[in-house]
Amino acid sequence: MVKRFRMQNIKLKYWAIAFAALITSSVSSPAQTTSAPAVPVAEAVRRAAAQRAVYLEEFKNLISKENKTFEIFDKKGQIKKRRTVTSVFIVYQPVKSKEVVEFRNVIAVDGKAVADADKRAEDLFTQLVDPESSEKELQKLQNESLRFDEGIYIDGLTLFQAVALADNLQPSFDFSLAGTDVIDGRDVVVLAYEQKRSSPFITTDTSAKPVEGKLTLEYDVDISGEVNPRLKGKLWLDAETMQVRRETRQLTVRPEGFASPIVFTEDEFQYVQTDFPLLAPKRIVHLQNRIGKKDAVAQTTEKVVFEYEKFTRPDVEVKSAEVK
Repeated sequence: MVKRFRMQNIKLKYWAIAFAALITSSVSSPAQTTSAPAVPVAEAVRRAAAQRAVYLEEFKNLISKENKTFEIFDKKGQIKKRRTVTSVFIVYQPVKSKEVVEFRNVIAVDGKAVADADKRAEDLFTQLVDPESSEKELQKLQNESLRFDEGIYIDGLTLFQAVALADNLQPSFDFSLAGTDVIDGRDVVVLAYEQKRSSPFITTDTSAKPVEGKLTLEYDVDISGEVNPRLKGKLWLDAETMQVRRETRQLTVRPEGFASPIVFTEDEFQYVQTDFPLLAPKRIVHLQNRIGKKDAVAQTTEKVVFEYEKFTRPDVEVKSAEVK
């Protein structure tokens, strides 16, 4: 069965983009270490949420080279298939819209170049500014991004960081301080979060229509009936700036009859310094499990690793158009 995970702000616009050349260079060095101050939980959440907003704002119109590696495991836990998809990763915002989206222009699979990659993408974007365009055309765009992804469709994981801090999701979580640490020479504050209340924005119902303009997390769980999805994790926040330097996240499910929650997905995010006012993703690891309905045991079936080179801005203007 196709596995799907999406995070999205639902407000569809029709737009086009002019592709820029990918610029590669090394990541700038982190600043000097800081002293980790005592900070109340509410203040940590407030400041980290503000930095999350900065992250989303600064991420617009950034590009990077992305290597996405898939490993598929058999029932014995052995790798039965492996694939690497290389793309130009673009974060883009249409003009006159607050929404931002991910797009991957796939340029190679397992080291072999994809023929006419730029032309295929350009043709798709051209269709999106046609007055006759529809949501189906946007779906074509997403399909183009994910067409080599082994049936594991993950969208929004890179762009929408620290989802527990989103305005519409915060009320579902309890937050607590979980100590301090040091990452890349920087003192960090560890902020733990755990979902204690159900949310219409965290769902396993793939047929549900997300609320317009609200961040929605949609997980495809191959179990019928109510599964009670819950998120929990930790954020390693820079003690001075409250930007996210690392995150771990789990989604658990508890179908009817299960004695306790079972981990369905696990994610780990690592962020690094950039030339922009944000820490950008360097590496993301996504693990997905199969839930045994009889024995209530989770077994890892897929591992997806996202790795990025330095994020840069395009060296040509990125254009868009909106159909009114």
